[in-house]
Amino acid sequence: MGTLLPFQRPSSVRARTALSSRESVQLFVQCAAIVAALAIVPRLVAKASGGDVSGATSTGAAPNVHAALLANGPDGQRSIDLASLRGRVVVLDFWATWCGPCNVTSPILDAFAKAHAAEGVTVLGISQDTDQDDVRSWLSHHQVSYLVAHDSDGTAGRAFSVSNLPTVVFVDREGNIRAKRVGVTQRGELEKLLAAVR
Repeated sequence: MGTLLPFQRPSSVRARTALSSRESVQLFVQCAAIVAALAIVPRLVAKASGGDVSGATSTGAAPNVHAALLANGPDGQRSIDLASLRGRVVVLDFWATWCGPCNVTSPILDAFAKAHAAEGVTVLGISQDTDQDDVRSWLSHHQVSYLVAHDSDGTAGRAFSVSNLPTVVFVDREGNIRAKRVGVTQRGELEKLLAAVR
């Protein structure tokens, strides 16, 4: 074996370094694939079941939930319950400030809410954040026209069997759950669900 200069590396070390780099890239690709697969599972479940996600509250009478009202309610109103909206189609959006897909959904819901407000459709975003101040901070940077409430102890989320965010639930004028959708719901899907509820 010849003498190595200080800046030279043996070929076996170079081979090991190249192999480690290759393994790092493969590991990164595998991890990215797993994360992507986990992100689309709720959407696949929703599509496989025709848009509704099965569960104890996927159909039937909607539970009456109560939450602190943080935005866009009548002046002075500090809380809201679902029963007070009977006679209107209600679109519940269970979301959180830290949820990336929820932040994609909010402008879609805002446009939908504005388009259908005069038709007796109410969109109610119910934050699942633990801290109300986080929601207020989010609202100061994101202008939405629909009602925003805070589910401080998760009672509303549990009542509707919410396990992933965002989850959108359509409640008809008689107070019955008609559809439950998990993941980002595009405007076209919202329109189809509304047409089915009318």
